[in-house]
Parts: sequence; structure tokens; C-alpha cells
Amino acid sequence: MRPRMHAAGVIARRRIYETLISPGYYLSLSIGLLVGYFLISGFVKSIDSSGFNFQLNPFYDLIGRSFQGAFGATFVEQLFAEGPFLFVLIVSFLPVFIYLAISSVFRFGLEKKVGAIELLSYGPVDGTAYFMASLIKDILITLLSIVALLVFLWVSALVNNLLLGPTVYYALVLMFFLSIVVYAYGILASSLTDNSASAIALFLVVLVFFLIIMMGSFTIVSSYVRNLTGVLSWIIQWLSPFFYWDLGMKAIGAGNAGSFGLSLLFLCCLSAVILVLSHITMRIKGVRA
Repeated sequence: MRPRMHAAGVIARRRIYETLISPGYYLSLSIGLLVGYFLISGFVKSIDSSGFNFQLNPFYDLIGRSFQGAFGATFVEQLFAEGPFLFVLIVSFLPVFIYLAISSVFRFGLEKKVGAIELLSYGPVDGTAYFMASLIKDILITLLSIVALLVFLWVSALVNNLLLGPTVYYALVLMFFLSIVVYAYGILASSLTDNSASAIALFLVVLVFFLIIMMGSFTIVSSYVRNLTGVLSWIIQWLSPFFYWDLGMKAIGAGNAGSFGLSLLFLCCLSAVILVLSHITMRIKGVRA
């Protein structure tokens, strides 16, 4: 176990260095922060004597009407209850999150296809050490990105005379643990497939499916569709990181620290199960494409 983790640490250090000198990471982070800046500016322009009124800004008017039509007015009120920062947090983190997840899945599949992982496996490295290195890299870069995003939110709140509420901090913690589960699903998709294209396709299909199931539980639809969605959600929810995200956000809204802690624990357990499945898959299929 110790040689495997040592090998994973050595590979992870190299991967972190490669990510930090890559323009792709900084481009995705810059895109997220730029979008966040425009969202905060638009929110400030949408404030009148009665508070936040999304109809005052064309962009927020589109967002507000779309969300109200799909999820209802209560959802919109909760989303902007503490200002724009929860919405900005999610939207600004997405470019970095997508970049890290997709690039790791792509590289895993590519190096598996060309035999790079097989070559490393003749030394003190096996498939598990390799994907653990990828996970360590993604976790540390995610932490760095969250810190950068948090500093951006602090500065934006100070400049625009807004208050950064506690919901944002709890959501940041949830977002970090949710990211680990998604990265683990990327590893599992790469372990099950033989090339980068198949891995990315499988990974995206699984995530989109989980998102559709989660959104279906919020969307205002007919009773038949809602019942059908409810049945599917009940079956699949235990495998979906977004289900535990929803549980955590509901716990934050209710001020229930115990339920919030349980959602984090469930996310950790789900990550562990997925990584164990990836390890078993690598042992069975091997590292050769």
C-alpha cells in the first residue's frame, strides 16, 4: 500500500506542475471569474427600493423568468436569498470543474490507449496508483480554484457593498466534496473503456442523466411525469452526487448541521465505493487498451 501511495504522490506532483503551467487551467478560471463579475454587476443594477428585482436587468430578467417557469418562484427566491453569490459560485466554478474533469478523463483514456499506463505498470506503479495520482491532482487544483473563487467573492462583496452570507461557505464545502465524487466517476468511466472518446462519452452520459433526474424533481410538470420522475429518482438517487448536494443545500436552508454533515459523509462514502469499483475494474481489465 505504501509503495502505491508513494508512486501516486510522485505522479500527482508532476501532474500538478503540468496543470499549473497549462494555459487551459487559467483560461477556464478566467472565464469563470469574468462571468461571475458580469453576474454580480447585473445583480447590483437590479436592486431598487424594494430589493432585488430581476426585471430591471435584461440578462437577469431572462434568468429569472426561465427559472420561475421551470422551477417556480420559490426556487428563484431561495437562489437569490443572500444576494447573487450562490448563483455566481455555481456558475463561476463550472468552467474550472468541467476543465479538470474532462481533461483528466481524456488523458486517462489517451494514455491507456497508447500504452503509457502499461509501461508505467512494469515499475512500481499499477493502475490504481495511476488513477489515484489523477484524483489527488484534481482535488488539490480544485482547492486552489475554490480559494481563488472565494477571494473573488470577498472582493466583489466589499466593492459592491454586499454581504457574503453563510450559505456560500457551506455551499463551497458541498461543492468540494461533490467534485470528488464526479472525479471518481470520471476514473470509473476511464477504467471501463479503452480510449478517451469512449471514456468522455460514458462520463458525460452518466452526469447528464443524473442532472436530468435531479432537475426533474424540481421542474413544474404534470403529475404523471412527476410520479415517473419520482420513481426513477428514488432508485437512482443513491448513486447521484447531485442528490446529496440537494440534501446538503436543504440542510443549510433548514439550519440542520446534522443533516449537512450526513450529506458530506454520504458523498465521501459514494466516492470510496466508486474508487473501489475502479480498482476492481483495473484489476480485471488490466491497463492495456
